[in-house]
Amino acid sequence: MDITITMLNGTKILTDGSKPLSYYGLVSGSRVSLLVVEPTTIQVFLKNEKGQTSTYDIDPDELVQRFKSKVYAREKVPVDQQRLIYQGKEMMQGKLTDYGVEALGTIYLTLRLRGG
Repeated sequence: MDITITMLNGTKILTDGSKPLSYYGLVSGSRVSLLVVEPTTIQVFLKNEKGQTSTYDIDPDELVQRFKSKVYAREKVPVDQQRLIYQGKEMMQGKLTDYGVEALGTIYLTLRLRGG
């Protein structure tokens, strides 16, 4: 999460939580306003191997594992058999945004082959 600190001398983005606020020009007596913005949901499409498309409302910062759980709930494909592909990259872990997933994007669902 980015925290924007607006001061008289402009806007700076606090991206490194390890630095003290004084690094960003805040000193004792500075006035700080906080605006909390709830994440907005976006729609994405999931296309399966049969060519069928489903629509999902997601939080862009959603974890891939959570999205796979949603896919399981609706498509009945076990999480361990799902391969989710977005723009040619398999989404295995992390956040959907780590893979560049955007509103109205299409994620492809393929199945892992069971081997022995």
